[in-house]
Amino acid sequence: MKTKLPILIVLFALTCNGLSADPAQPGQRHLLIAFTWSTQNIGDIAITPGLLSLIHETHPGLPSVVITSRETNTDNYRTLRDYLPRYLPGCKTIGYPFKLRLDPKARDGDPGSAWRAFHQRWGESQLRGFENGTLSARIAARVADDILNRLPKETLEELQRTNPEAARAFTDAGFVLFTSGTTLNFGRMGVRELYKFSLRFAMPLLIARAHGIPYGINAQSFEALDWPASLIFQPLFRDARFVYCRDPDSLEYLRQQNLLCPRSGWRPDTTFFFNGFDDAWADQFMQAHNLQNGRFITVTIRSTDQKGPLAGTMNPERGEAFQSRMRQFIEDWIRRTGEPVVLAPEVASEVEAAHRNIFAKLSSSAQKKCVELEKFWTTEQAYSLYRRAQTVVSMEMHSVIMALSLGTPVLMPQFSENGRKVWMLEELGLRDWIFDIDEPATPGALLEAALRIHEDPAAAQQRVRSQLPRLRQLGVSVIREVEMGWRK
Repeated sequence: MKTKLPILIVLFALTCNGLSADPAQPGQRHLLIAFTWSTQNIGDIAITPGLLSLIHETHPGLPSVVITSRETNTDNYRTLRDYLPRYLPGCKTIGYPFKLRLDPKARDGDPGSAWRAFHQRWGESQLRGFENGTLSARIAARVADDILNRLPKETLEELQRTNPEAARAFTDAGFVLFTSGTTLNFGRMGVRELYKFSLRFAMPLLIARAHGIPYGINAQSFEALDWPASLIFQPLFRDARFVYCRDPDSLEYLRQQNLLCPRSGWRPDTTFFFNGFDDAWADQFMQAHNLQNGRFITVTIRSTDQKGPLAGTMNPERGEAFQSRMRQFIEDWIRRTGEPVVLAPEVASEVEAAHRNIFAKLSSSAQKKCVELEKFWTTEQAYSLYRRAQTVVSMEMHSVIMALSLGTPVLMPQFSENGRKVWMLEELGLRDWIFDIDEPATPGALLEAALRIHEDPAAAQQRVRSQLPRLRQLGVSVIREVEMGWRK
């Protein structure tokens, strides 16, 4: 069973920082949270609710506003608006408010005019050179100074004219907290999208810094922060109350790049604190497929043709080699144990991919022991099933995190381009559960590890559960640091 987080009432912070247990009122200080991520990935979905659950259990009266990564008039935004308050009653949401795209017809005061003015100051050629890393170092320093100090102020002034609700989310914020993810990056896998990616996600932090609002970055993985983006991120990180990494390798990367904040360290991804379940669905699913508690494993693949920063970076032959090794593991597992396998997609597009690349190519005998999902599931359904699995075998990190938070053993066959986040397993003393899917010997090594868990599941579960109290303590410490840094 998942350990219940103790309710911690931080009276000192409530008294000294002026926080109230009443619902947020106009002008009252609130916690501003940026961002919510994908709505098509069960792990990304869990990041913000995990944080909200942690707040609800440690400081239930903390007024909170979430900036979503979707604009107000979208279905995704409306879904998030209705979904997030399940995990922190009274939580408010606003749509993504920044017009970080050029509209040549925008007039002063129109949405997007601050971005247009920024373009006019520097010109298309120099801004392209800045993004490409080919601009003069002296000019690049001036562009970075504009992004740090002028553009955020003009952007907030524009919001005050065009979107007062979004502007108040900043002007009334007691603290701006950036949630877990891999979004403060530039140059990963050669992708240099400063304006439509890096600044899109960093803008809440840039506005906070430029206006003296305390802010912190929690549980991020950092893959690349190439020059000249490093000219922006060095002062942005330096002036933060904290910059925490969710894996030790990201921390070392920041150290090597001279990007550490004075208060840096390791903190768990907030998906660890998600606490939603759909046990009725899991009961029905298990009954329909003759599954028994602790007598099946789940397998989550990652296709190399997924959208995102890895799209187009690997050839089809390498992708097929990955899936071939996962199929071999499944065949060998079923042959050795007779226990069923559930294909558990983390991303919506993987439902069909798992059928095409895994199930359809298994032997007929293995297919009889392999269970597919007919449609993409919810995060709550996944949590309820992972809690009942003997082992979660996943090429995707968030399914690993979800399982670990439940005390379920995990095995992760990963590839290096998938990112530094895998090394959080090393932080948890589980380095031997990481495998390199590029290695031809991986199916055999993966099977051996799965069989060891199968032979003594209680010992494997204890390895995981022994880490959970420390994870919760570290998660709570972030909320307490937010309270201590609160702006009056």
